Amino acid sequence: MTYEESIKKLEVLAQQMERGDLPIDALAEKLREAQELIKTCRQQLLEADEQVQNILNPKE
Repeated sequence: MTYEESIKKLEVLAQQMERGDLPIDALAEKLREAQELIKTCRQQLLEADEQVQNILNPKE
C-alpha cells in the first residue's frame, strides 16, 4: 500500500470515528487498523527521508 493510500484510509477511518458511524464492537478493530496504518506511514516517511538524505549528502 502506498503512503497516499494509507493516508486516505486513515482519513476515512477518522471520519467514521468522529461521526460515530462505527458500532462499539468495530471501533476497537478500526483503532488497531489505524495504528497499523500510522506505523506503516511513519516507516515509509523515515525511508523516504533517508533516501533524500543519501541523495543530498552522498557518502564518498
